[in-house]
Amino acid sequence: MGRGEGGPRVGLFSSLLRGLVVRRPGSSGAGGAAGGAPGVLAERIRAAEEALQSVMIPGYDVDIVSGGLVERIRVSYDGYSVMVVLGYKKSDPGCSTCRFISSVAWAKIVEAAREALRAQGFQRILLVDADTGAVLGDYREGGG
Repeated sequence: MGRGEGGPRVGLFSSLLRGLVVRRPGSSGAGGAAGGAPGVLAERIRAAEEALQSVMIPGYDVDIVSGGLVERIRVSYDGYSVMVVLGYKKSDPGCSTCRFISSVAWAKIVEAAREALRAQGFQRILLVDADTGAVLGDYREGGG
């Protein structure tokens, strides 16, 4: 299914836009979640960020959160859907890690991020390219 066509991507994307936005990784904030998230939802947001911290950038000794690849995380109000905005074409010239990620490594990162989030119990996972808004990898709803 291509971009702009109907189907489950649009519904999930729309529902996640109404979801709670977590702080951008690397920023500080009281409790970590934007908008004073209720306890259970704040836990799900932390679970998503911790899952992404377990995903290493191939060839580097750094995870994708510390490496600056995770730009935003949104978790739906039910806590089972997550949207992660990933980007590696940063305008920051100091981001040497971001400039040298190959398409093969990028595909590995996307799949590892999806698996890490699934292991945390997220049922609907949407990974989105920060520059283009395109869905990264295969969108799959449910466990498979």
